[in-house]
Amino acid sequence: RGHTVVWHNQLPGWVTATAASSDEQAAVLQAHVTQEVDHFRGHIYAWDVVNEPFNDDGTWRDTIWYRPMGPDYIAQAFRWVRAADLDARLSHNDYN
Repeated sequence: RGHTVVWHNQLPGWVTATAASSDEQAAVLQAHVTQEVDHFRGHIYAWDVVNEPFNDDGTWRDTIWYRPMGPDYIAQAFRWVRAADLDARLSHNDYN
């Protein structure tokens, strides 16, 4: 099981180095998602696509993804992961 593709922590430097408009940030997220999932395709049977997008009180977490893209980043991430691995099971992970 792959944990996690999209999170607000533990990001590669090239991901966080991009001060971006929504289009630029979407391109960075797509590249990040595609590279990670493609690298492990056939070895990972399931992915936690998005991890902890909400605060403890249920509001949206203000993240590098949410700020420029809004909540649509979640659906986009699921689409990109699916495109990179047609066979993997996909899920959302949260603790609250």
